[in-house]
Amino acid sequence: MANSELSKLKILFIYDYFKNQLSFAGGKETVSVSELIAYLETKTGTTFERKSIYADIEKINEYVRMSGQTGDTNWIYSEGKKYKRSELKDEILIDEARLIVDAISTTTFVDSDLCDKIIKMFPTYFTGDYQQRVLLSHYEKVDRRCISRLNNIRTAINDKSALRIPYGYKLGSGLDEVVDKIVSPMALDWANNCYYLIAIDNAEAKGLERDQSLSSALRRYRVDRMANVYFCGDEYITYINDRLRNQEIKSFVDNSLSAFSSGRPVQIGIVIKGKNRKEVLKAYGAFTSKANDKVKIADDTKLDKGILSISVTTGLAPTLYTDLFELSTFENVEIEIDNEEVCREYGEFIKKAARAAKLSKL
Repeated sequence: MANSELSKLKILFIYDYFKNQLSFAGGKETVSVSELIAYLETKTGTTFERKSIYADIEKINEYVRMSGQTGDTNWIYSEGKKYKRSELKDEILIDEARLIVDAISTTTFVDSDLCDKIIKMFPTYFTGDYQQRVLLSHYEKVDRRCISRLNNIRTAINDKSALRIPYGYKLGSGLDEVVDKIVSPMALDWANNCYYLIAIDNAEAKGLERDQSLSSALRRYRVDRMANVYFCGDEYITYINDRLRNQEIKSFVDNSLSAFSSGRPVQIGIVIKGKNRKEVLKAYGAFTSKANDKVKIADDTKLDKGILSISVTTGLAPTLYTDLFELSTFENVEIEIDNEEVCREYGEFIKKAARAAKLSKL
């Protein structure tokens, strides 16, 4: 049937089969010519000769080599009477594809139906039990206006356009105390299951001297607290070069704790003392879940004696004191803080909490 009108489509079906139905690692890894002939018959209703399959495989290998997807080696190769394939340079690996599906499954703002689309794109990666999706879905129906705001923010970042954002506080399903902010968007961030816009506050930046750093004008805005996003004709304020911009944004994020930022990083020494090793590790685990990338274990740690010394480099954000308070509430655990300023501010935090507890009893 070499002269069949479908013979020209045959090579595309063979390419698609090796790309999407055959895996280079895990799942179905081999196929015989007889199986390919049967597959093509189901797709086209035509039975093709074996020699035409061989010729098409050679053409596919030539195309893949010329497009630089495998280097000088063949993508499709034979082992005995079976054909196998190697990995393409731009191909998503099986573990990467599964991590993507895991991430989508656990976010609140991405429709979990997207997982099904990805699974259909990579059928060889999601066979057997994996299709059951062991991770629970956290998807909640998202206001499409939020997606529109994100798209406008991305455009503004790329085009270096200033934005006007009516920004307020969440109250039920609405916003209260909304005020207009004129900002120059720098980057989007994701923390605490929320999108944040990192931007220059134009009003703050215009009050700075010409040679002053813009870091003091950097702010973080929760996207779900924006009533809308508008492009405006205000001046876009940015750094003199990308290196400085990226350096100050990184410093801004590094000095954040639970998405709250502080312009000044401090180093805090904390000694956690407990009845035993296990009690100390419980408290330490809770604290590092909030600041795991900012904590280092000190050399004088004596876990066998129920003593764990750590150092934390972070900003003096309000959530630092709530995290320290949670650390001190673990039963049979005491903490010592080696930073005079933090001790003073933490003491004020405790007094405020005690006053609130007293008032609640009246």
